[in-house]
Amino acid sequence: MAIIIMGIVLFICVITVALVLMKKLSKNEIMLEVTATSEGKNELDQAIMKIYFTYSIGKLASRKRQILGSVEWSDGWMPVSYNLKENGVYREERLLYATKNQSYSTFEIHAPNAIDDQGRGEGYAVLVLENPDISHRSSRAGVILAVTANMITYQLSDSTSWHNEVVIN
Repeated sequence: MAIIIMGIVLFICVITVALVLMKKLSKNEIMLEVTATSEGKNELDQAIMKIYFTYSIGKLASRKRQILGSVEWSDGWMPVSYNLKENGVYREERLLYATKNQSYSTFEIHAPNAIDDQGRGEGYAVLVLENPDISHRSSRAGVILAVTANMITYQLSDSTSWHNEVVIN
């Protein structure tokens, strides 16, 4: 009787460990990571920040999908352009548009060119500091990706922040 109980307990432990490992391994399939890098100043003496983003859509890469991206930023910053790595290389920068009252801009990701065989991709957005406001100690920028596959939309988001004193000086 003890052998049967030990067998059942062992079976339950093996199943539990397998489920936990599957859950941990599948977490890394769909992700978005955002970082910011100061690129100095442009010819108008405006600070430039590049907002890099890397993403993975995991198993969704094998399905028919549409991907929309959105970049948002703090007051004082304005978007200039964005670029996506397509077929393994960065091509041309495209303009990002926003009105004075907006704090975000959207763009489309052409999935067949911008996603590799493993479902990963990367890009960046360029922001310039138009209205420096020293009273704000830090600024932030975020990226949101909406991946629609088989009529279901998955939303990924991440953001980063930086100290304005480093960028302004």
